[in-house]
Amino acid sequence: MTFPATHWLQRAIAGLLGQLAPETDQMILRARVSGERWVAGVRLFLVAGLGALVISLAPPPGWTALTALLAAGLAYSVLLAWLAFRVTDGWVQWLSCAADVTLTTAAMLFVLLVGGADVAAHTRTFYELYFLVIMSAGLRYDWRLCAWTAALCILEYAVLNAFATGPLGIDGEEHEDFAWTSLAVHFFLLGLAGIIMAAVAERAKRLRLMVGVDHLTGLSQRAPFEERVDEELSRARRRGAPLSVAMLDLDGFKAFNDAFGHPAGDRALQVVASRLRASVRKSDLVARYGGEEFVVAFPETAVEQARLRVEHIRAELARVAIQVGREERQVTVSAGLGSWPADGETLDAVLSRADARLYEAKRRGKNQVVAPEPPFPPPSPDPPRGISPEPTT
Repeated sequence: MTFPATHWLQRAIAGLLGQLAPETDQMILRARVSGERWVAGVRLFLVAGLGALVISLAPPPGWTALTALLAAGLAYSVLLAWLAFRVTDGWVQWLSCAADVTLTTAAMLFVLLVGGADVAAHTRTFYELYFLVIMSAGLRYDWRLCAWTAALCILEYAVLNAFATGPLGIDGEEHEDFAWTSLAVHFFLLGLAGIIMAAVAERAKRLRLMVGVDHLTGLSQRAPFEERVDEELSRARRRGAPLSVAMLDLDGFKAFNDAFGHPAGDRALQVVASRLRASVRKSDLVARYGGEEFVVAFPETAVEQARLRVEHIRAELARVAIQVGREERQVTVSAGLGSWPADGETLDAVLSRADARLYEAKRRGKNQVVAPEPPFPPPSPDPPRGISPEPTT
């Protein structure tokens, strides 16, 4: 017997583990890479601009140390920009957030070391930079990065405060920013900022996913699908692997809609989309291409293998019943297949050949799959002049 509280706890743990699992959606992964590049560009601009501003001013006390700090900041900004534009692995984003927190802490430490208690009040400005770092973490569409960044801000700020009131001897009662009551408020605000940005990042992730999804069928829309297939084509070129694309269209869908109404037509589209999603591998790409037309890309799959799989899908769909009032109706699909590189070097060329074969399937009577014909053997060489070929028996 399972108690309700135990069942709720199991679901909560499963949900948490699901949130902590690595992201697999390619659209979100690309968005994170894009966000990291945007942050890298802004960081480089700000650090370089700050360096130019400081150099243009009269050298202040501690000029050598400040120059070294700015040079280190510029070097780290260039390095992170290079990583952002050259490496798409997820660890870059975690390193980038940690580096931003550490640079802010280093700037605060520099102020304390150079100015001591006389400029301790100016650390409030650098403390507020922590909030900018937490906000920039939200641009990666990952709530975990926001939590990670906020936690690092609290930890490093606590260490900095302990160093200031310890070895540096700054009196917390004299300088309000270093009093433990103020420190507790700062910790709370940093944690609250992390929670808010984590919620914002998760919401932005969901909105990002909704943009590329067809709301009726739950499948990918045309533009994200073509973007993904272009990536698969690039991978196929590097590996020399084949790629097949199938275009499927519901037979007589307009007549079905006219006879039974649009709600029945929507149900038919949803059933077909559900069966398509269940019939392909995780590595395959499925989209609603427009109206009653669907498209499936099969990475690293030869056209003959793809034909067998699409034929299986066609036969399965022909047996599916669509509830129309008190009756059940069947829908069928016709399909055309294209393959790379046999049908062209670009996605448009492959899709064009698949679309032509789809219409050929319609012309032949519908409810069938038309694939490229197998290659014919080369013709036999003509016999030399004056020599007749041997008669066949």
